[in-house]
Amino acid sequence: MTRHLTLNRRRLLQTLGGTAALPLLTLPGFVQAAGQDLPKGNILVLIELAGGNDGLNTVVPIKDPAYRMLRPEIGIGAREALTLDSDTALHPSMRPLAKLWEQGELQIVQGVGYPNPNRSHFRSIEIWNAGRGAESNIRDGWVSAAFDGQPMPTEHADGLVLGGSMGPLAGKGRFAAMRDEEVFVETQSNLPGGMHPVRPEGRTPLEHVLRTYDNAKVTGDLILRRLSQTDARDFDFPYSDIGQQLGTAARLLTAGVDVATLKVVQDGYDTHEAQPGEHAYLLEELSDAIGAFARAMRQAGLWDQVTVVTFSEFGRTARENASGGTDHGTAAPVFIAGGAVKGGLSGAAPSLTERVEDDLVHTTDYRTVYHALLNDLWGINTPLFDTSDPA
Repeated sequence: MTRHLTLNRRRLLQTLGGTAALPLLTLPGFVQAAGQDLPKGNILVLIELAGGNDGLNTVVPIKDPAYRMLRPEIGIGAREALTLDSDTALHPSMRPLAKLWEQGELQIVQGVGYPNPNRSHFRSIEIWNAGRGAESNIRDGWVSAAFDGQPMPTEHADGLVLGGSMGPLAGKGRFAAMRDEEVFVETQSNLPGGMHPVRPEGRTPLEHVLRTYDNAKVTGDLILRRLSQTDARDFDFPYSDIGQQLGTAARLLTAGVDVATLKVVQDGYDTHEAQPGEHAYLLEELSDAIGAFARAMRQAGLWDQVTVVTFSEFGRTARENASGGTDHGTAAPVFIAGGAVKGGLSGAAPSLTERVEDDLVHTTDYRTVYHALLNDLWGINTPLFDTSDPA
């Protein structure tokens, strides 16, 4: 049974599943708080769960007897799991996300994947980043491709990467890496004319990135000015890597940096052995960081403008392995959270008995998620990510 929630929200992400049309909805007005010029429009925060997150132990089919047969050692017990409805629960380490669920601000899209799945880390994340079919060789990211030619209203940047590769933001447009200096230098070297900045003494990596952009693609000086003119809010973020990245995101947004997309990363999900302890630790870090980010955005009056979305290159095998872990698999859930997100379960849970090559079959094409986000956040309706095109 799917949980039904009230729909008194100013912007709703449509329930996903299949290839049904995803209508454009009315967007909220701009939010103003504390006398600051806050970001205009809607903001997408992408969280990459690098390594392949195990979906079955994240969103747990607690009543399915096949789950117990497939995972006699590493399965999550119904008594310890955080109940979502009569059939489904969250991993017990995810209490902050369970709170967002209870508040109607978390949508869980089940069984997300793509046809002809690839189980290579590198190839599968390329596919997810590009938003095309499994046979496509396109390297530009789906956000960059969708924004190309669109009159994006952002003043400072179309997208900023605070962790990992450029991923969905790779390609044309005003996109920059602001955390990883090596990625930044690589990005700069690919600009027309090539730029190879050298970090001067006494500056932090973030200051170096902002000062050396010199308005090439992102107005780094304006972003730095926003940061320097705004007192840092006393937000309480975890000291984990993902917590600090989302803390940086909060600082940028509350300083009034006008950006449409932010991307962060959490590593470590390649749980081939001794999965229970490591996976619990990772999900706790993730949930705590998202919970802290939601609190910070509420305090700033921005939570209704922000949509947080997780993604991973693939799920894990339905059956546990002999090392107390799981191997590279296929379908997995996607979390979508925000003050104006329609909460609940969407899509269909993948069958544990009707598997292909002993693996899960996806029930929601990941490109329908991209379509819904682009439509609901910015009114972009593009044929680029057509699910009927295998390439």
